Amino acid sequence: MNSKWILPETPSAEQIDEIVQKTGTTRLVAAILSVRGFSSDEAAVFLEKDFKTSTDPYLFRDMEKAVSRIRAAIQEGEQITVFGDYDADGITSSAILVHCLKSLGAKVTFYIPERENEGYGMSMRAVDAIAKTGTTLIISVDCGITAVEECEHAKALGIDLIVTDHHECGADLPRAKAVIDPKCAADTYPDRNLAGVGVALKLCQALKKDEQSYSETMADYADLSALGTIADIVPLLGENRVLCDMGLKQMAKTHNVGLKALLTQADLAGKAMDSTKVGFQIAPKINAVGRLDNASLAVEMFLTEDAENAAKIAQNLDECNRQRQNIEMEILDDAVKMVEKYYKDDAVLVLSNKKWHHGVVGIVASRLTKKYNKPCILISPGADGYYKGSGRSLDGFSLYDALNACGDVLVRFGGHELAAGLVIDRTKVDTFREKINEYAKAVLNGKALLPCIAADCELRGRHLNEAVAKSLDVLQPYGAGNPQPVFMIKNMTVQRVSAIGSAGQHLRLSLSKDGCTVGAVAFGFGGRKDITFGAVVSVMANLEINSFRGVENVQLKIIDIR
Repeated sequence: MNSKWILPETPSAEQIDEIVQKTGTTRLVAAILSVRGFSSDEAAVFLEKDFKTSTDPYLFRDMEKAVSRIRAAIQEGEQITVFGDYDADGITSSAILVHCLKSLGAKVTFYIPERENEGYGMSMRAVDAIAKTGTTLIISVDCGITAVEECEHAKALGIDLIVTDHHECGADLPRAKAVIDPKCAADTYPDRNLAGVGVALKLCQALKKDEQSYSETMADYADLSALGTIADIVPLLGENRVLCDMGLKQMAKTHNVGLKALLTQADLAGKAMDSTKVGFQIAPKINAVGRLDNASLAVEMFLTEDAENAAKIAQNLDECNRQRQNIEMEILDDAVKMVEKYYKDDAVLVLSNKKWHHGVVGIVASRLTKKYNKPCILISPGADGYYKGSGRSLDGFSLYDALNACGDVLVRFGGHELAAGLVIDRTKVDTFREKINEYAKAVLNGKALLPCIAADCELRGRHLNEAVAKSLDVLQPYGAGNPQPVFMIKNMTVQRVSAIGSAGQHLRLSLSKDGCTVGAVAFGFGGRKDITFGAVVSVMANLEINSFRGVENVQLKIIDIR
């Protein structure tokens, strides 16, 4: 891996001592928290993970309005439709809110748009379809904050709208009965980092205030809420951290029939769960059905009480994910050939193919960005006659700013520095490629973009043991905003090296330092001929416990090696 290594300034002994005294944690954990900017008081809250208290949902500015309108709808027997997004966050949000409303006696159904035919978010077409069901109240989850025109259209059809979302708010908000979004400038909720499912959970807490405590409602839906939160890659800090810690523990004993079927299908039922298992083994299956099929299936799975039906849907989700993986590899192969033949010297890779599946191109763009260390945008046919693109970038090049500079050749675009999407007329793709590369050359001025690997601190040989590795568990759950600790370890000697994997693409190593020897695994480093017996290497790695057939051993999971 061609990357830039960063080792932060070592915190002072006084800073570390203060956190140790306040929390009782180890000096290594205290050093990591200090490097990450925690004061001793903040470290104490972070490590406590107290789920017995929960932030009052009525701190949302419009929560009282939302609850009042929903209770009136329940009382009058109105038809309510929960409108959700087609990703894992939107799916779990929909399932939680529908379940909650049913438990309160509501007449409720749900609507998830089809990715290929309808696209993201609420549409006039969707509002018209919902109106035909007799619905008089729509509650959006994980979407809706930009549905200004759709809200007016719903009003004209006699339908009220309540928006619950967590995305950034524009200058104009929907004139809905209530808008619940922690990122809206005027909102008073203290935690801006909630996922869509977290906002849906806060609405459930408010609705059930008379029946049970906030923590009891949180416990009822913690497993699905943790799944949606981890899948949406929001910061696992504050309320998200508490929720995910609780939800991961509950997954092993979940009462949700659909989640149990999904875990069983993945051979994870009854096993201790962590954010890595959720993020890489469970969430992709839920997202896959939204990419290739109808995401409503996943909502049905989380709502059913029929174990046999849940198992069938879980199998369907697994098959969708396998299909997604196959499509992904086909697109990746096509894209690599295209780059090598035509665009290898471009600063930004802009690739288009009318045969590519739009639901998968974003994943491939991410892989190409890592392979070539260049921003990459993949473009394919969309649902409305235009082409749609999904792009990824690296630190040092804002993809959003680049698209903004090319706005005159785009129909629309959105996103942020490292990931963005666009809509374009297919006849303008070549013009767009030329324009964004001109922009990139001017901005980068010949500077290469390299992925950065930042270590939390440097380790010595004495740290490479099981006790130290286990002491790090207090930092879990890991995720965005709270990554697994990365350590720099210099001048280790290779004692043993062997290729593993079906094609020898990975390495298993034995490394020694200061008289201590530790096993290591290096995924994707099988082609490195310089890593041989006796070589002296430095590594960036995670320190963890590897459990195999009931035997636990300390292990380094190598991120980069020199």
